[in-house]
Amino acid sequence: MFSRKKRLPHQVTRQRKHPARRFSRDSLRAQFKRHSVALISLTIALASLGYNTWRNETSELHRNWRQAAFQITVEVNDLQQIVLYRRYFYGREEHPFQPLQDAETWIGGWGKATSIRDLTSLLPEPLPERGQALFETWQEQAGRLDDDGSDAAEAEQAMLKALDETRQSVLNLIDRLR
Repeated sequence: MFSRKKRLPHQVTRQRKHPARRFSRDSLRAQFKRHSVALISLTIALASLGYNTWRNETSELHRNWRQAAFQITVEVNDLQQIVLYRRYFYGREEHPFQPLQDAETWIGGWGKATSIRDLTSLLPEPLPERGQALFETWQEQAGRLDDDGSDAAEAEQAMLKALDETRQSVLNLIDRLR
């Protein structure tokens, strides 16, 4: 029914040359122009994905810092209570199990000081430095809190100063994370 024309050899040759000419006519600029919407969409999608990933990572880091900061605040307050108890009430109470009560505050104080040091090491400066200073102050001064006289008062002041510096640094971090 339908007859096909036979192509002549010179027509076939022209068709082969045609794509090469077309490629040279379609410069890179023309291709960009033709596909500009797709390229712009791809660029926006990649930029949005990058920003969203960065924002999610930053938000997660800040949530972790905030949680650690709140935990440090609790630990600092507990350690302050232990310091004040050891300074003002140690050995002054009538208690049937005095050695057990003393050991509890002693062990609790070491646990709190160590916990504060470890948690502050995960946070930005100056908190790792403050946590280490607090731990070292506890290490040096804790045994002197039970004494009478000026040694105990000096130990108390050193401990309270280290606790206040740590607490203030933690509160500054929480304020920065808003």
